[in-house]
Amino acid sequence: MNKIYGFGNALIDIEIRISDDQLKDISIPKGLMKHISKNELTSFLNIFSNQKYSMKPGGSIANSLYAANQHNVKTHFSCSLGDDEFGKLFLDSFKDADKSISFYKSSLPTGICLIFVTPDGERTMAANLGANIDLCPESLNIDELISSKFLLFDNFSLSSRKGLETIDYSLSVANEARICFGLSDMSLIKENYKNIKKVFLNKIDIVFGNEGEINELQNITSNPALNILISKGSRGAQYNLITVEASPIDIVNSNGAGDALIGTFLAYADIVSDKKALKEAVSYATKVCKVNGPRL
Repeated sequence: MNKIYGFGNALIDIEIRISDDQLKDISIPKGLMKHISKNELTSFLNIFSNQKYSMKPGGSIANSLYAANQHNVKTHFSCSLGDDEFGKLFLDSFKDADKSISFYKSSLPTGICLIFVTPDGERTMAANLGANIDLCPESLNIDELISSKFLLFDNFSLSSRKGLETIDYSLSVANEARICFGLSDMSLIKENYKNIKKVFLNKIDIVFGNEGEINELQNITSNPALNILISKGSRGAQYNLITVEASPIDIVNSNGAGDALIGTFLAYADIVSDKKALKEAVSYATKVCKVNGPRL
């Protein structure tokens, strides 16, 4: 059985239903993500106070591990949390949290991500990282890490100095793990391109992202990874030369679909054929698009 170790942002997702006209007013390109200050977070929450739809634990790597766990795979997640009600809500979302999560207790509040969902189901994000900027090597559980088959992290961890230290340290000790790196967001690829180039000096087994993100990565490095997993949205997904189409559905919310795709794929990787693993991943990710929030 595969065992997956991941680290990254621990966020509480607050979903807000808005119109396309309202989305234009917040100055974040549709489908992308922007880091926002605490004041901007407060302002958005006040402006859209009557349009909040749900509040659920999120964070891309955490969502991926949740998906893998739903397929009976052992996982471990590391992060940084505030000592507050949102931190408790995040911890409570993990089965056997005392065994499946390790974290650094930050003096900053737990991170919050506003998920603006337009009528077509597309999500646009505004994240206040809060405690996540304190993600550090001390948050890692080394015994769990070195005994895992996969190490999973993403572009979000490249956005802080301590996050970079966490990546470097984890790569130095996870000698046997297959390294999987998520591109996360087009804007982050442009913002973090120097650090991304450093990441790819290591042997990356799987890089994953949507078509736009993969294309942008190829402008940075000509030798990105041994394997490439591409989310194609409503058209399904591709792993190297294998393509699987998604069943047509009425999308409720695309938030978390890409996270579910990689988490489920890794749950089945090397256990079944690549095509079968991709079919399972696309099927599960499609189900995530039919619910509110990033997790089933």
